[in-house]
Amino acid sequence: MSVTTSGLPGAITWARIEDDFFVGSRDGEFLGFIDVESSGMYVVCNQFSRPIGQFAELDGAMAALRDGAVPVLEQDGAA
Repeated sequence: MSVTTSGLPGAITWARIEDDFFVGSRDGEFLGFIDVESSGMYVVCNQFSRPIGQFAELDGAMAALRDGAVPVLEQDGAA
């Protein structure tokens, strides 16, 4: 496992759990994860394991989680 962090307050800490699985946290709070599909696409999921996007590059996937990308909510009538 490897961990990447910028050292800045409030920065995301990235843990590489496996070659194709990354976990992001901020100040000890789980933010979400990135999983690499067999196609090579990086799938980003939020802290509720809901997909929020697919990216061709790891940097783009990390930025989506860092920037607080919001998942498209299912149309279930809830407000």
